[in-house]
Formats: sequence, C-alpha cells, structure tokens
Amino acid sequence: MIMKNKYIVFLFLTTFTFLNSFCQSKEIDQIKCKDILQKVSSSFQKNTSSKFNFKLEISSEDINEIQDGFAFIKDKKYYYKTEEREVISDGINIWTYLPEDNECYIDLLADLDNPINPSEIFTIWKEGFKFRYIKKDVIENELIHTIKMYPSNPDKSKYHTIVMTVNETLNTIVQASIKTKDGVTIKTTINSMIGNPKMNANQFIWEINNYPNVDEIDNR
Repeated sequence: MIMKNKYIVFLFLTTFTFLNSFCQSKEIDQIKCKDILQKVSSSFQKNTSSKFNFKLEISSEDINEIQDGFAFIKDKKYYYKTEEREVISDGINIWTYLPEDNECYIDLLADLDNPINPSEIFTIWKEGFKFRYIKKDVIENELIHTIKMYPSNPDKSKYHTIVMTVNETLNTIVQASIKTKDGVTIKTTINSMIGNPKMNANQFIWEINNYPNVDEIDNR
C-alpha cells in the first residue's frame, strides 16, 4: 500500500510539473510573439502613410487568383491596384473598379464581409488572438520569425488561423496568410515598402472623370 501511495504521489507531482511547465511555455510564447509583432506595428505606424509592393494570392473552392500589385495606406484609408482590379477606400466607402468589365462597384465598408484592407496585416494581431511561436530562421543575415495566430473566441471570429512571417531585422511583415472560417485563404507577400511616399491629393477618392464610360454599380 505504501509503495502504491508513493507511486500516486510521484505521478501527481510529475503531471503537475509537466502542466506547470507547459503553461509557462505558452505564456512565454504569448509575450515573445506580442513583442515581435509590436515592433513591426510601431515601425509601420511611425509613418503617416506607406506604400508597398505585394503579391496577393486568394484561394478557396471557387477562387484561385495570384496577382501582383501595390498599395497606398493612410490611417483607415487605402488604395491598391493589381492586374485585375483597382480598389479605393476613404475609410467609409469602397470602390472596386474592374478594368476588364469597365465597371465600378460602390459599397459601404461596413456592409462587406471580408474586405481586403492592405494595412490589416500590420495591426490585426492586437485584439482577439492567441499566439504560438513556430520557428526562427536566419536568411541573408536577417532574422525571420514564423508566428501562428488563433482567435481567442473562435465562435465570434471570422478567422480560422493566421500565419505571420516577420523580419525582425527590418521590423516588417514578410508574409501574412489569413484563413477565414468560410474557407478563403488570403496570402499577402510584401516585396518592398516605402514610408511617407508621394501621393495624389485625391488618392483615396474615386474620380469618375479618370475612368471614361465606366458603369457604376452603387450598392449603398
């Protein structure tokens, strides 16, 4: 009986030690990931505006698109252009121009389920996520981290998982792969970035005079 009791005590202490170490490891992961991502956000937000060149990959059961483009961002406003579309938002409205059809769809941002905001990848981590540190690499003398993010409350989130690749040496996002719960994966790879670039005065406003004979479809 004494030997049995000793075994039970040993098993309890071993389990407790394992669980305690596991919890401490998870807590360290949260702190480490947040620290890395905060440096990226701080570096991004120190500029009043930004421009970056990117590769955008969108995939689902019905979609398989790969596009190159560039984006301008200022506060909640953004503009981006790819081979297939030109998207402009003043933070309230969003204009989506499709050159092939010469059509422009006009919507309220609040009415769209998954609008692609290029600036989102720099700040999305701040609310509603838990983190897991995956790995680090050194590529051409630059420190690269891979971080996986999960919604803290999955039932209320539109996201399934997000994988961030971060260049700590340059304090920027290399790649963000966002998987939504409806099966869409949006992968953005940033090729280059410029802080406080030159922009047109009306960069974030739809100027219909610049698009001859365009057919506007206003859904507001």
